[in-house]
Amino acid sequence: MSFFEDDEKRIEEEEVTETRRRPGRRKVKTRKSRERAPKQRKTGGGGPSFGQSPLARVLIILTAVVVLVLIITLGINSCINKKKVGEYRDYFAAVDGVLRDSDDIGKLLSDMFMKPDEAVRQSLEGKLAEFLASQEQLLDKAKAIKAPDQFKKENEWFVASMQIRVRGLKGMQPAVLNALGAPNNQAGAAQVSHEMLILLTSDVAYDEFFYQPAQQVLKEEDIKDIKVPQAKFLKDSALANSQTAVSVLDRLKGGTAQVSGLHGVALVGVKAQPSGMVLTTDSDNSLKASDALTFEAEVENQGEATENDVLVSISLSAPGRPSPQKVDGRIPTIAPGERRTIELTGLAAEAGSETALMRAEVGPVPGETNTQNNVGDYNIAFS
Repeated sequence: MSFFEDDEKRIEEEEVTETRRRPGRRKVKTRKSRERAPKQRKTGGGGPSFGQSPLARVLIILTAVVVLVLIITLGINSCINKKKVGEYRDYFAAVDGVLRDSDDIGKLLSDMFMKPDEAVRQSLEGKLAEFLASQEQLLDKAKAIKAPDQFKKENEWFVASMQIRVRGLKGMQPAVLNALGAPNNQAGAAQVSHEMLILLTSDVAYDEFFYQPAQQVLKEEDIKDIKVPQAKFLKDSALANSQTAVSVLDRLKGGTAQVSGLHGVALVGVKAQPSGMVLTTDSDNSLKASDALTFEAEVENQGEATENDVLVSISLSAPGRPSPQKVDGRIPTIAPGERRTIELTGLAAEAGSETALMRAEVGPVPGETNTQNNVGDYNIAFS
């Protein structure tokens, strides 16, 4: 045993002896017992992980709150937008219902003036009164429609257009009855055409101050599945012409003045759509083949009297087809010196090396003797 080992043993014995001398006191650890094993460090750093730090937890909570708020906001906006679109759809459906019924009155009035029969002549006064009463009821319905805030201003013009129609029909009854009682149709024609012009103005007011602005609102709000209804009271704007009014009064009287004097209509020209190409009779015309060809025929009244229900037809003899195709249309009324354009569609042609022959024809009208300018023949090459 070495000196140091002997000394260490002696010290331990003294510590044990000292402990026994002091009862009740905590045993003093020896030097060996006070020696501790070194602590092992944890791998991966000494600080807490990111997910366990207070700052990280705050950021996660804030992110969740923001996402939740966005989801709630989008949901609320979606509900609001659906509700708004639903209100728009209900509003325009109500407008369309009133407008369609009112337009039907205008169609009946137009037919009554353009093609009167004995039954119409006998019940003319009652019919005009019936039209007025119906339009007044439609005006009340128009006033009762609740417009969304975005269409408050436009709705005022919708109601105004219905009021204009009431005004025109209210003046039409005495104007027509007074004119029919006068010996000269010219005297009453001015008043009748004036009332017709008022009725025509209702369509202009509706289009300018309701239809177009409402379309713009829907476009700005990117709403594409709602259509603004269009208005058309009179079937033909020529009914507001004073010369037409003279012819209307004569027909209502059952006379034949409309076939007196010089009568004659002429084909001015034909235009292919949608290209807008004006067809010529002295050379071949090149058009794109289609199963839905559309042509516009321009007609002029070169006579001295208003003509009504003027027939316009186009026929097409195409290679490969055994019989010509033909479509007809009618111009309700055309005053002396007036030009009217009518659209005809429904013809079909296939591409081929041979040219097709198309004929456009207008009239003849009653009393017409010169028909040389009523027809146009066109050679067309379809590609």
